Amino acid sequence: MSSTRIEQLLDDAQAAFDRRPTDIETGLDVSDTAILQLRKACRLLAGADALHEQGYYTLVIEASFVAIERTVEFRLLERGTMEPNDLPGTHPGVYREAAAAGIFSESMADDLADLWRDHRAKTYYQDGLAAAERAEAMSALAQEVHAFVVGRSSQSHECLCE
Repeated sequence: MSSTRIEQLLDDAQAAFDRRPTDIETGLDVSDTAILQLRKACRLLAGADALHEQGYYTLVIEASFVAIERTVEFRLLERGTMEPNDLPGTHPGVYREAAAAGIFSESMADDLADLWRDHRAKTYYQDGLAAAERAEAMSALAQEVHAFVVGRSSQSHECLCE
């Protein structure tokens, strides 16, 4: 592998993102940004389930955290609380906005932000270890948050989860 090869692959990746996509992931070919976030959450949850069975606990934990955020973003967009360009730029910011919009209580939003700050970052970036029990707990939490939020939506029929 050479730096020339890396440069070519970097150019190829950039070009792939610059082109209009043709082979879009199942369920994501929608124009509504709220529904897109909802369905991204659905796909993340399904992917986490498949990866959990194969023992990829780091990815399950990561996907679970991201699925929670996409689910909250769906609800913020659906309710008109936020516009696509105004979505929070930080992970804890998503939870603060959820509390401000009444999606979660302040204490629940704080607990979710603390969980992210204390454990997601540690597992992903630092010395935290991904393990089956942790992956299972995060997956269960993400599934429940998703069901809770989507269950209060007038667009719950757009959910791809089974």
